[in-house]
Amino acid sequence: MGQILIVEDDPNIRKLVRVNLLKRGYTVSEAEDSHRALALFQETSVDLVLLDLVLPGLSGVDICAWIRARSNVPIIILSARLEEDLKVAALDAGADDYVTKPFSPEELLARIRAFLRRSYVSAKRDENKIQFDGLVIDLTARRVFINEKDLHLTATEYALLAELAQKMDAIVTHTELLSKIWGPEYRGSNHYIHTYIGRLRKKLGDYSDLVETVPGMGYSLHSKKIY
Repeated sequence: MGQILIVEDDPNIRKLVRVNLLKRGYTVSEAEDSHRALALFQETSVDLVLLDLVLPGLSGVDICAWIRARSNVPIIILSARLEEDLKVAALDAGADDYVTKPFSPEELLARIRAFLRRSYVSAKRDENKIQFDGLVIDLTARRVFINEKDLHLTATEYALLAELAQKMDAIVTHTELLSKIWGPEYRGSNHYIHTYIGRLRKKLGDYSDLVETVPGMGYSLHSKKIY
């Protein structure tokens, strides 16, 4: 099913999440502070991280940045309603999603299933590459390069770019992107796409103009770069 790392200092929340994950067949490891979290991440083969933002030691934002520098494993933030600034900082540091406390176990499980399902499907893609001058999207390695330099995209950023690239010059609607990348339960959550398109364009640099916003509809990736 998948190995989930829970990083949360509240024992009641950890127990709630652990019990529900175990009931559905997941394997769980737990950390109550940042130091234990980093140790477990290095010791264990983790498929997904559930990460609280406010922890003893390093913050959740710091942990997110540390993990993202080493891995594209999906990271779901567990945030309180008053932690808006930290939540934005965590997304900028490479987090893939967030749920706001208090959350229902079913909502959290739906998010987890969506990410693990997407990772499995992506690994089945046929071997090929899509190239725009110095920009190369390697669909087999699931990596993107500009002038042979790895962009270090997150799993979500890569999935978004690959989906647009495989439907070159076509308009891919918000609904299509949400269903394909995040899962059907995310339909209507257009703010996710806006956030990740912005981050993707920033990383693409000189190639950011390949990604066109089609107001009220979705996005398109051009087959030709505009100089």
